[in-house]
Amino acid sequence: MRRIHRAVVLMLAGAFVFAVASAGAQDWSVTAEALRAAAASAGGAAAHPGADAVVVFDRRDVEVEASGLSRTVRHTLTRALTRAGARALAVDLLPYDPLSADVVVLRCRVIAADGTVREVDPKDVADAPDPQNLIFWNARHKTVPVGRLEPDDAVELVTRRVGFTYALLLAGDGSPDESRFVPPMKGQFYDIVPFWSAWPVVEQRYRVSIPLDKHLQYQLFDGAAEVSDRVVEGRRVVTVTARGFQPIVKEPGMVALSDVAPKLILTTAADWKAKSVWFHDVQEKANCFAVTPELKRLAGEITASLRTDEEKVAALDHWVAENIRYVGLHMGAGEGYTLHPAAMTLRDRGGVCKDKAGILVALLRAAGFESYPAMTMAGERIEAIAADQFNHCVTVWRKPDGTTALLDPTWVPGVRELWSSREQQQEVLMGLPEGADLLTTPVSPPENHPLEVTIRSALAPDGTLTGTMKVVGDGQSDAALRRLYRGRLRCDWPAVDDAMLSGTDPRVEVLKVARLDPDDLTRPFTIEIAFRIPGYALRLDDGSLLLTPLAARDPVGQALHAEELTLGLDPAARRYPVRIGCSKLVTLRERMTLPPGATVKGLPAAVALTGSGRLTATWRVSGDALELEETLTLTRRIFTPEEWPSLRAALAAFRSLANTPLALATGGRGKEGA
Repeated sequence: MRRIHRAVVLMLAGAFVFAVASAGAQDWSVTAEALRAAAASAGGAAAHPGADAVVVFDRRDVEVEASGLSRTVRHTLTRALTRAGARALAVDLLPYDPLSADVVVLRCRVIAADGTVREVDPKDVADAPDPQNLIFWNARHKTVPVGRLEPDDAVELVTRRVGFTYALLLAGDGSPDESRFVPPMKGQFYDIVPFWSAWPVVEQRYRVSIPLDKHLQYQLFDGAAEVSDRVVEGRRVVTVTARGFQPIVKEPGMVALSDVAPKLILTTAADWKAKSVWFHDVQEKANCFAVTPELKRLAGEITASLRTDEEKVAALDHWVAENIRYVGLHMGAGEGYTLHPAAMTLRDRGGVCKDKAGILVALLRAAGFESYPAMTMAGERIEAIAADQFNHCVTVWRKPDGTTALLDPTWVPGVRELWSSREQQQEVLMGLPEGADLLTTPVSPPENHPLEVTIRSALAPDGTLTGTMKVVGDGQSDAALRRLYRGRLRCDWPAVDDAMLSGTDPRVEVLKVARLDPDDLTRPFTIEIAFRIPGYALRLDDGSLLLTPLAARDPVGQALHAEELTLGLDPAARRYPVRIGCSKLVTLRERMTLPPGATVKGLPAAVALTGSGRLTATWRVSGDALELEETLTLTRRIFTPEEWPSLRAALAAFRSLANTPLALATGGRGKEGA
């Protein structure tokens, strides 16, 4: 399991820095004068250079019932420092989902810089649906019309929220009272509390009161705070307070903010194995994967001509990927941890990740395989503490030898893989009957994701370049090439072919194209383009030609907007990990026949860089031709700050070669050094 860096373990008994109020206290009866004094003490624009506002305090008081139901009163005071900050505070949005939570505004006041106080009537709060795309669930938000503000005005907001929030968990039972907000894992409580902000924060406090018989675990990651953990009036009360923290300064290409910023995670779940067993049992009790005659017949049709288990599993995985449209329609109690019945997904030919994963489980079982669902978190790290940190659902195939393989029909449309390697170095919890611990998917070797560009060209004395370019990809490099075509009309594909070279030189003339059908996943994607580029080499006043070899400019990488060309190289030293799409192996080759008698000047020295980013490159003249070969290896998907200098050096050298000009002079054959 992943080692947690810079984590402060908070499961400590007794009081630490300060005493906590009584268990029943949720006191937000603060006078306007006290709020004005607090805002003034937070300082103005001079005290917070570059900030548009400052959070004077953010206090959350959470009461947890025996059922796991939680109620949170949140009290905030924020001071505008600039006109932009005043505009940002003029309207507040409170998102919620009516099946899992409710939120009401208890009080809103504007403490003006001139000393006046303006009340915002909670009756003026508007309730509206969220804008939605692809997933049409019942998400809503409440809009608080704070109104026009001036710099140094402060806004006080008190809200009460009941229930829980989870992207895939909409399991309300329709009860008219708040019992419908009891979490699906009955009696359990969890919370994830960000201790970061886009603005400076003077004080943030989180306090939870919970029955003593709940086994509450909690941990603060990537930060430090003052902690009180004690028994008050027969309940356990934990208070975590952080003071005086600044916004995270983001770096280009960095991992998710939640992976590096301070956050508090709390849970009453015993461990990941208990969570795994619960997740498995929920699905089986709901009979989500029942094999109907239609599913049995479909599985037979898909696998009829196939012989090996691997071939059959691959066919079923890709059938779901290509035939179940990604769309989320609200279906009430069917949402959330309880996956929709596979028969429903087959009938509707649509669903979100959990529906695609669920029907694949059923099809695999119909074909005689052992299969289960699993949960993961795409784009963010799951910490070791067993709280709900999931936003994605996938499928597990347990092989006859007991080993498991992950399948993801949501992420592999148009991908030759069964599990997307864009999900490497990502945590997964499998829903197995005996339970499972949290696992981290391994690094996918860059050799599994090759992109090879081979050019055979000839340079005419007038600077015209003619030749052929052959491109071969596999793994995620293959998928990136196919994405250029898939989803577009076939009549538009020639324009995509042109873009393979036109980004390098708009004068290119594509003469002939031979490509694999982008929808044919049986073989690695290949394309061969015959081309002509008039005036590719620039003729100088002395009659010599100036050019950079076409392959070195990585024309296909330009068409793909590939990270080897687009990832920012600053800062030189990073504080946070950097993330790319996938590990990768890029090979560029060119053999350019030179004009008779040409002499090459400016050949760069050979390059041999090792580490997390590796680059080897040789440019040479052999007989009547210029030959180059470059191999760039991006060894993983996530690189630590310690690995960044190696990656950065390889990328910088790769891009430097792409901008290295050569001079070709006539009269005498051979070469001269740089």
